[in-house]
Amino acid sequence: MAFAKLVAFDRPMSGAVWPGQPEPTITESESAAKCQAAYHQGVDATRRVADHQMVELRSEMSQLSIGVLEKLAGMEPILLAQLRDALPALALDIARRLLAGYEPPPPVIQGLWQEALEQLYPERDGLELALCPRDAELLDELNPEWQNRYPGLKVRPDPALKRGDTVVRSRFGLTDARQQTKLAALEHALTGS
Repeated sequence: MAFAKLVAFDRPMSGAVWPGQPEPTITESESAAKCQAAYHQGVDATRRVADHQMVELRSEMSQLSIGVLEKLAGMEPILLAQLRDALPALALDIARRLLAGYEPPPPVIQGLWQEALEQLYPERDGLELALCPRDAELLDELNPEWQNRYPGLKVRPDPALKRGDTVVRSRFGLTDARQQTKLAALEHALTGS
């Protein structure tokens, strides 16, 4: 029994030879031309695909960058609030670290005394200046005309005070110009506590 089946091709057959027909001959130049044409078609197809992918990639990157920028813009108020909360404590910590173990030189100490006394100006009589014993010795060496400017100024060495700390007593009260008091005032000014 003979078997016959019809085969349908989806495109025309090229290079097929029917029995009894002469075989088609392709020259070397025709073969090279076909290879070259196929190569150029492949390059063009690859470029089209790559161009399409680049356009899609650019679009995705643009959307991502817009999303990131929008997210950053939304984070700005949060970051600013965190910085506002952290900066006063950071400034105080820096001030404490800078002043830890700091012994001011004599001209700075003199400026601290003058600043504390000038806070009481025009009050000039009956003042008592409490200093650390080492600073009390410097008072006469640095500026002997203090007694003229502040008549009746009493200098009292206080071993509880550190170098550069100054406390002035007057009939109106106490002016505390110690480093720790100044740091506490700075903390209150920065944090409100």
